[in-house]
Amino acid sequence: MNTCPLCGAREVGRIGRERYYCRECCHEWTKGGGEVKIYEVLSDGSVEQLATDHDRFFQAYAQCGERRRAG
Repeated sequence: MNTCPLCGAREVGRIGRERYYCRECCHEWTKGGGEVKIYEVLSDGSVEQLATDHDRFFQAYAQCGERRRAG
């Protein structure tokens, strides 16, 4: 994952297997099974899944992360 699926920022970090965090918009997301699930980080540190339509954008975004860079 090179960019955040919500805001497009490149300041993202990997926090687990197939789990990522955006430092710009403070959201987490997972990628797996051909879909992306986005979570809002709440004030107590827990996460809540955002209601999203898994449209073509998110499906395409999940698929582009499957390729690995050489080198």
